[in-house]
Amino acid sequence: MDNVLSRIASIQATGELVLPANYIPENAVRAAWLILQEVTDKSNRPALEVCTKESIANAFLDMVTSGLSVAKKQGYFVVYGNKLQFDQSYIGDIAVAKRVANVKEVNAVTVYKEDVFEYEVDANTGRKRVIKHEQKLTNIDPNKIVGAYAIVSYNDGTTDTEIMTLGQIHTSWQMGGSKGNSPAHKNFPDQMAEKTVIARALKIETGSSDDSTIVANRESDKVSADVKQEMKEKANTKVVDFEEAEIVDESTGEVNPPQESAEQNTQPANAPF
Repeated sequence: MDNVLSRIASIQATGELVLPANYIPENAVRAAWLILQEVTDKSNRPALEVCTKESIANAFLDMVTSGLSVAKKQGYFVVYGNKLQFDQSYIGDIAVAKRVANVKEVNAVTVYKEDVFEYEVDANTGRKRVIKHEQKLTNIDPNKIVGAYAIVSYNDGTTDTEIMTLGQIHTSWQMGGSKGNSPAHKNFPDQMAEKTVIARALKIETGSSDDSTIVANRESDKVSADVKQEMKEKANTKVVDFEEAEIVDESTGEVNPPQESAEQNTQPANAPF
């Protein structure tokens, strides 16, 4: 932890690292260090025993250079073999999108079989827009989910919409470690579907932003872009750092399933999910 903080200080001193306003890396790192004590691999071995020091340091640096915090569930530490990696969650996606992509807020809604749902596609821009969604309380049934959509609102007053069918959502879940079979997926499929569509809606926004919050000279042994994308696609199927007692996040109402897959740790999250 001290080595990581020293490295961060040295990068900041050269002006190569620009962090968000009010983001205190020391607090984020110290909180993450406490959480890391409980992270395990698929064989329930402590991450601190199986992961290389270099990968642990890089995971912490990845968190800090992204301006995120595992304590706020904006990402999770995940063990891959003997490597520790920082896996950004859908909450982290939203935080980054608000910071770098002019996003004001993101809202997702589940669509059920008996809902009246209509949308249109702008032939000039390709943007989708929901023009009608009527839903009765009696329609809400986890066995009758047909899709979900997320509306991204920007600070300039414009909006964009991402829509996914249940088939697309299930395909996304198949890319995760639990293959969509975690307790959260089974018991709260609507919440997990909404997380998935939010992650997809923000993928382009955050991916097309500039690097103003990222250190210029990232270490050469950081994970490749393909692996990073795979991790992002698995976000919210991973369980990482909290005990089973914290299954529900009281501040957000989000569900955090317990450990259960080969690549999961001890608490969940975001996307696909």
